[in-house]
Amino acid sequence: DFMVKVDPDTVLIPDVLKTQLANPPKNPYPPPYTPPASHGVMVTNCDKMASWGAGWGAGWPMMYGSLEIISREAMNMYYARLDECKGSMPWMGMGEDAFMGLCLRHLQVGELFIKNGDNLCGGAACTDKTKAAFHPKKSVGEWLQCLNENRGRQ
Repeated sequence: DFMVKVDPDTVLIPDVLKTQLANPPKNPYPPPYTPPASHGVMVTNCDKMASWGAGWGAGWPMMYGSLEIISREAMNMYYARLDECKGSMPWMGMGEDAFMGLCLRHLQVGELFIKNGDNLCGGAACTDKTKAAFHPKKSVGEWLQCLNENRGRQ
């Protein structure tokens, strides 16, 4: 089971996401630890650090806030050990996506990497059938146009 949080200006394609979660691609950025299965997983979706020549670390790849996906086991661990995370990093002033991602890494949950079509992180055309989400689509018209393009309607 997964918890999925989607920003209102994000077009989510549920069938693509369901397929990706059922058959996740190989993670090109595996964490440098072996997480126990009981720790669950989070889904990172932004790897713009690769363009800087960087790999895993310093918060990257990260779980961009337009689409946050966390397994039930990872959420349970997060809530049970939230104070531990707050005591281990300067969390005040962080966005919730950065804090949650860094906390889950501190707790050594597993990671999947599924890139989405977030224009703040490389983006993708709404016609890209390999992406489960597209962001930002700020107006109703732009949001619906993206959905229709993804479905093959103009």
